[in-house]
Amino acid sequence: MLHILSKRIAFLVCKETDKLPFEIYVYGTQLVISSIINLLICITISLLLGELINGLIFFAIFSSLRRFTGSFHCKTFIMCNVVFSSVVALALLSNTFLGKVFENYVIVMVTAIFNLICILLFSPVYNENKKLTYIQKRRFLISSIIVYAIHIAFI
Repeated sequence: MLHILSKRIAFLVCKETDKLPFEIYVYGTQLVISSIINLLICITISLLLGELINGLIFFAIFSSLRRFTGSFHCKTFIMCNVVFSSVVALALLSNTFLGKVFENYVIVMVTAIFNLICILLFSPVYNENKKLTYIQKRRFLISSIIVYAIHIAFI
C-alpha cells in the first residue's frame, strides 16, 4: 500500500524531463511517508501515555542516532511500525516507571557507558540491502559516537 501511494505521489512530482529515474522519486517518497507515519505513531503513543515532550525528545534522539548506527530491518512495513511502536511505548513506559532511578547520577553514567559500549561493538548494524565499505563503516561509527556524545552532553 505504501509503495502504491508513493508511486502515485511520485508520478505527480516527477516530470518526463527529470534526469533521475522514476524509482528514485518513489523511494524518496516512501521514506518521507514512512518518517511522517513514525512521527505520528510516536506522538499518538506519547499523548496516550501523557508523555508528549518526552516522546518528541525520544523521537529526535532515536531518529538522529539510528541514522548512523543502523537498525533492525523488518520484512514488511506493517511489522516495522509494530516494532517501532513497541520501542516507543517501552521507552516511554520505562521513563514513567523508572524515572526516579535515573535521577541518580551514577546510574545515568553507567547506562551512558553501557550504551556507548554497545555503539562501539555493534555500530553500524549490518543490513543486507545497504552494504557498507570498510571506510563507510568507520565513518558511520565515528558519526554515531559524535551524535551520541551530543545527546549525552544535553543530559
